[in-house]
Amino acid sequence: MSSKQQILPSEAILEQYGTLLKDKTILITGVSNDSIAGELAVQLSSASPALLILSARSKSRVEPIVSKIAAKTPKVSTRFLQMDLGTLKDIQRAVASLHDVPKIHHIAAVAGVMIPPYGTTVDGVETQFGVNYLANFALVKLLLPKVEAAGASSSIVIVASSAVRGGVVSFDNIGYDDGKTYNPLVAYGQSNAARVMFVKSLAKKLLDKKIRTYSIDPGAVRSGLQRHVTSEMRAFIEEKRASVLFDADGREYKLPPWTSTSEGAATIITGMIDPTIEHSNGSFLHNNAIADQELHSHILNEDNWARLWELSENLIGEKFAIDQ
Repeated sequence: MSSKQQILPSEAILEQYGTLLKDKTILITGVSNDSIAGELAVQLSSASPALLILSARSKSRVEPIVSKIAAKTPKVSTRFLQMDLGTLKDIQRAVASLHDVPKIHHIAAVAGVMIPPYGTTVDGVETQFGVNYLANFALVKLLLPKVEAAGASSSIVIVASSAVRGGVVSFDNIGYDDGKTYNPLVAYGQSNAARVMFVKSLAKKLLDKKIRTYSIDPGAVRSGLQRHVTSEMRAFIEEKRASVLFDADGREYKLPPWTSTSEGAATIITGMIDPTIEHSNGSFLHNNAIADQELHSHILNEDNWARLWELSENLIGEKFAIDQ
């Protein structure tokens, strides 16, 4: 693809590189009929993968997508993976249920929550940090052997958002004083900054294994992710969309324009298979191009990567060591 950012439909990426997905096993989290993940699954089915593992909290969320895939590409196999990202124990159970799947070529971690009222996961972690970030840390740890078995050019793609522009990890207070100082937008930014920092650190640790590792801003897509957005919050966000904002380093930026679910899924596919970005493993992608210039100094600080990794190990109660 061009090194210049372009808003493109998923079909454009698949037309160029879709053959690289033939006969692959792909796991997608957050699948539902109103999500980017659901659109991603339908789009990827056209590339004839061997198996699409579709994860969600309940089967009813996935069934409409399975029906769409069956109508579009009936020869493509799908498998429902029930998984609640709000509990580490259920993530472990879900991964254990994949004991008969020896290889996973691509992981697309799309699931998330956006600006809910203050709450915590089953494990006592602030909900957005727990679901958007820590669940992915735990999931990747458990699934990494299957991705390594798939070999070079397999991929781990973590979806973040433009909220990284202002997001920082409050290492000493990730729970915002047990909710007393909780601001949902600030917490959303924190969880997305953590996603990007995790990918940076993971790519460095996986350097010799040639596993593609990217974080993604899919753009502004109307989806079920916005279910907690009140009319007042929506008006506030739209007001900000027309304004010049400032990132955590004080640099100006603007919120992205609204795009379709196909366009939102496109950059995820770019991260999975576009061969022209392989030299920049670990990068943050936006509009189908490398966009590390959009990241601020807190996210790019390698000391913060190490600090986040250690914090995450403490929160899941396990070490996540990667053999070099």
